[in-house]
Amino acid sequence: MNRTGRHSARILTQTSALAFAAVLALSACGTDDSAAETAPEGAEPTQAQGEALEAEETADKTTETDDAEGASDKAEGTEVKVGAEFTDKETGDVITVVSAVRNNPTEYYEAADNPDGEMVYIEVKVEPGESYGGTISSADFYLDSAGEEANYASSASAEIEDAGYEYFDLAPRRDGEHTGYIPIYVSETADELKGTYLRPEAKVLGEDKKIPEFTSEFEIPAS
Repeated sequence: MNRTGRHSARILTQTSALAFAAVLALSACGTDDSAAETAPEGAEPTQAQGEALEAEETADKTTETDDAEGASDKAEGTEVKVGAEFTDKETGDVITVVSAVRNNPTEYYEAADNPDGEMVYIEVKVEPGESYGGTISSADFYLDSAGEEANYASSASAEIEDAGYEYFDLAPRRDGEHTGYIPIYVSETADELKGTYLRPEAKVLGEDKKIPEFTSEFEIPAS
């Protein structure tokens, strides 16, 4: 597969080198509480009070109905299990592609007038090694898109969150384990999608040392 937007060398740091009110409005003007009318205990509500209660109940039911219809109208993707785990022997990072959510509704610009494409959310878990600093990036995950490799669709991050998922952007190694979802749009989908994790070659800050790139493949099954 051809790779587009391939990264240049990344900078890593050796871990050992890191330094350590409320305003109450009165409805009756010019009157005090003693002058306010109170209904006797057990008395039936007046016609005006009854109409007001009925209007309030109707408004609440309308809101609940609208909310329910909005939830049912929102299409949902289909989750599939992946379970691909691999270890970057150079950095000690353990990367797991846990699952994927396929066929997600999207307003991503590339999806306009393209019935052959698909927005996929891949769920990843990263457990960084202890030898280096730096970050693990969402841009390191690719899916095959008609012979090209497509990576994260950054402008679709809000769609991830609106769907109730945590967006995975960058995972600083110093923060430890991190899990989230990455949106990737493929212009031509398939029953099974081939994916790649690619950490580019890295330079170690302050040392004349380079860490070779690491790559591993995974596959997303049909929904």
